[in-house]
Amino acid sequence: MVNRELRYPNVILIVIDSLRAKDLDIYGESNGVSPNINSLANEGVVFEDAYSTWNTTDQSLTTILTGKYPLSHGIVHHGDRIEQRDIVTFDNTRTKTLAEILRHYGYETMAVDWMGRWFRRGFDYYDIKKKNLMRRIAFHAKYILAHIDIFLQYADTRKFAIPSPKDAKGVLRTFLFTKELAEIQNAALVTDLAIELIKGIKKDNFFLFLHYWDTHTPYNCPREYQSYRGSDRKERLINRYIGAIKYVDQQLGRLFRELKGRNLWDNTMVIITADHGESLTEHGIFFDHHGLYDATIHVPLILRYPRISGKAQRIKGFVQHTDLLPTILEDLNIDAEKFHLDGTSLTPLIEHSVSGIRPFIYCEESYVQKKRAIRTERYKYICATDGKGYCSYCHKIHGGAEELYDLKHDPFEKVNIVEGAPGVRKDLKGKLDDFVIYLTMNRESGIKQKDLVRFDEYPHTYRAGNDEEIKRRLKSLGYID
Repeated sequence: MVNRELRYPNVILIVIDSLRAKDLDIYGESNGVSPNINSLANEGVVFEDAYSTWNTTDQSLTTILTGKYPLSHGIVHHGDRIEQRDIVTFDNTRTKTLAEILRHYGYETMAVDWMGRWFRRGFDYYDIKKKNLMRRIAFHAKYILAHIDIFLQYADTRKFAIPSPKDAKGVLRTFLFTKELAEIQNAALVTDLAIELIKGIKKDNFFLFLHYWDTHTPYNCPREYQSYRGSDRKERLINRYIGAIKYVDQQLGRLFRELKGRNLWDNTMVIITADHGESLTEHGIFFDHHGLYDATIHVPLILRYPRISGKAQRIKGFVQHTDLLPTILEDLNIDAEKFHLDGTSLTPLIEHSVSGIRPFIYCEESYVQKKRAIRTERYKYICATDGKGYCSYCHKIHGGAEELYDLKHDPFEKVNIVEGAPGVRKDLKGKLDDFVIYLTMNRESGIKQKDLVRFDEYPHTYRAGNDEEIKRRLKSLGYID
């Protein structure tokens, strides 16, 4: 049961980049890769059916930190393809981040990450510390060398023997782009900085956001965590990915011990998730996270609540990243209604007062191919928003412009049955289209509000007369009664 007398615990949100749920012990076959995450799970709640809303980091992290789908908060592009209209939409919807909200309630807000972006909003501290020049050079050299297998694999996949000027430019851009990422893709450094921040806390409560990158390509983990160094390149890369999980887990153990040693553990909410998963050769996608298959969108979600007593729980039923912020706010007794979130608090699931909070999950991608997907317990429908779905990474179309999978009989999504099940296809496409319309209407109705109101007034978003239409569509989708 939940102890309602406790108020304002510390919050640590841990995002492990590109971490697939099925490769953790608690989701797949126990292989000893994540003992510290296992220990955390034994004190908290494991959500078995958690999914990201997008398969790239910018959109996904924004959703995690705001409780809104990308179509609602406006960040629908990634990395070098971010457009000015993304930021303008984000600002016009007056979307607030978890850090902004918690700082308003007196929290010290800190983050260890490299990306910056709009994620910086609300953080008192958000950066990585630059080490000395020689160490940075060593980090970068090691990082670039780790890319050799990835470059060779991409060359095989894309079937070019001699790099074109465009390919050479891409390699150079990657080299320059990774100059700082190389340093942050080291779990020991992230943990060192986290512990340093915890030691320097000045306020009664803190929010700490940690972003571990080691499980992102090129899976640059220490050699002692790699058990295979043979000639099979694919096997080497897969083994390095698993080694990176082991390395991050080991560093999380160090962080947890520090919290316990400082008597912070019993009043700290710890959340572990991933921004998205990864394809390790599935569906012809080699060591990357495009595609809307479960390998790429099924993510771990583990919550340890100081308020909850009793033994560990495993909860089935669809949840998404949109549900994290409302869950945190409810646990802190902060009114989530003030922020007009898309998500739903997970507390009723944890307390077993409901059996589920959503009938389907919705996700999208746009960086290398333009696709949307809806997943029910039985089926997944994927469609290309441009009618093509061409993948600029792999130079092909994964699965087709429209895909339909019967997950009961085909859990690995290998047989596209879209031609043989027109009724199912029509039903899911209709639900998908309606949900996109709902999110778009909701966003635009919020933007129409003309009067800017101070953050501390927490205004209700004006819906410009669309309430009944929105409710009708939500009811037809099964979101509300």
